[in-house]
Amino acid sequence: MRMMFAATLLASTCCTAAFAAEFTPASKVDAVTVFPQGADVVREVMVDIPAGEHSLILADLPQTVDPQSIRVEGVSSGDLLIGSVDTRNKFQGEGDDAKRKALETEIQDLQFERQALDQTMSDLNQQRQILLNLADKSLVPPTTTETVKTIDAAQLGSLVDLVGQKLAALSKEVLASQKRQRAIDERINDLSAQLNELSPSEDYRTEVVLNVEPKEAVKGALRVSYRVQEASWSPFYDARLAIGDGKAKPALELAQRADVSQSTGENWNNVTLVLSTARPGGATAAPDMNEWEISKLEPAPAEAMVGAASPAPLAEAEMKMDMDDAAVGGAANRTRKLELAKPKKIAQRQAVVETVGFQATYAIAGRVSVDNAGQSKKVRITSATVDAALTAVAVPRVDTTAYLTAAFKVAGSGPQLPGVVNLYRDGVYVGQGGLPLLNPGEEGKLGFGADDLIKVTRAEVKRVTGEEGLLTSSNMDERAWDITVKNLHDFAMPVRVIDRVPFTASKDIEIEEVAGMTPPSSRDLDKKRGVLAWDFTLEPQAENALKTGYKISWPEGMQVSVVE
Repeated sequence: MRMMFAATLLASTCCTAAFAAEFTPASKVDAVTVFPQGADVVREVMVDIPAGEHSLILADLPQTVDPQSIRVEGVSSGDLLIGSVDTRNKFQGEGDDAKRKALETEIQDLQFERQALDQTMSDLNQQRQILLNLADKSLVPPTTTETVKTIDAAQLGSLVDLVGQKLAALSKEVLASQKRQRAIDERINDLSAQLNELSPSEDYRTEVVLNVEPKEAVKGALRVSYRVQEASWSPFYDARLAIGDGKAKPALELAQRADVSQSTGENWNNVTLVLSTARPGGATAAPDMNEWEISKLEPAPAEAMVGAASPAPLAEAEMKMDMDDAAVGGAANRTRKLELAKPKKIAQRQAVVETVGFQATYAIAGRVSVDNAGQSKKVRITSATVDAALTAVAVPRVDTTAYLTAAFKVAGSGPQLPGVVNLYRDGVYVGQGGLPLLNPGEEGKLGFGADDLIKVTRAEVKRVTGEEGLLTSSNMDERAWDITVKNLHDFAMPVRVIDRVPFTASKDIEIEEVAGMTPPSSRDLDKKRGVLAWDFTLEPQAENALKTGYKISWPEGMQVSVVE
């Protein structure tokens, strides 16, 4: 008979009754659900328990486990009753210290051996030099008074052979010593990496104690789940815009990927990985609104005002304008085409996307390993190809460069989280951009770098400042510009030009547009007062001229801030 059972953790610090036996079954991390901050981890435990009261000790859980999040469920071959579930912290210093000392001892022995090899190679080189000196003395007299020894061909051949054999043997020993040193270096690096994983600060682990009472011997499979905070994932994207010759409709391939990292104190090896957009660590209810009472402000006593500094007059804020699209740049990195007989495009595994209620989950295909070193694991979530509406956007007051912008509708069934976007235009990397939080069906925009075939100029054609009026006198500032846009593409291109005129909230200041100004397509663009936009389509080699300007008038004696 198979029986489902479940138990909810009862966090307890009190002692439990004595049991007949304690078992410490092996466990491994089998599945992980990672949130933008935090993760739910599921460990798999196989048990074989005799009849009677026993304790199952699940060791090696991270120290930072939330005790109230621990849940136990599973299946068994017979009736199995879990009496209680307790947790306790266990000091791991002794075991870790012993392993650390063993690794340190091995590293030290290898370092001593390497030093001995250095001395061996020094001795071999000394022998080599002595051998060469003896051979040289056999041919050249040490002093000018001695006569040169006569050596026949046979003696010379024997000498050369002897010296050659000795030198070859010495070189062989030196080479063997160098090879052994390389092996020692590799082993030391490996041991050092193992030593680094044994962090001395990880002195405690969490143990889960299951107090069980089977009526008969049973076998079962337990799944222990718990929550940790030292894990996270964040999305990033690859956006590939295909324009080509401009004849085909532009297409945008948006591939969503994820950076997954964790430093929980345990390695996730070969696990089923799910990414969730839920935020269990955030607020779960709207905040309270407190009362706000306006009361009469009683004046301070006169003596308290003595020496008080008067507040400085507030300067009028300078108006600022944000560009619609940030300039993105980067080196053009083209990839080589593989010369294959029958080339096939390499595909990547994608996640299974599921929308449940108000959240989306991404089940990553296959099994994944994420180490405990905090290094990010990059996985592919999904990708979609959508139609893109292109526009060359220019803000000539700030930058006369036109930037290619692609607008698109978000596809899929789940939200598209904010993230960095790597931008490619016709296979060439052009830089990085960013996307905000977008839901399916919403419009997103991405800038794909400078469009050098859209030429934009902005020239001031009028500037008049001074006084005006007959009966009354006032100050005025009048300015006007011509903006010229030319399309050098061999296909038509939609263009948006953005500029601004000042605005005021003062009834004493008058602002009016100059005569002959080109009517804009949009005013107060993106709810920014005074920001104007002109939208039009330029045919190949066509040019369009826009006129814009303003006139400001204010009473004589008033100080105003005019910034342009």
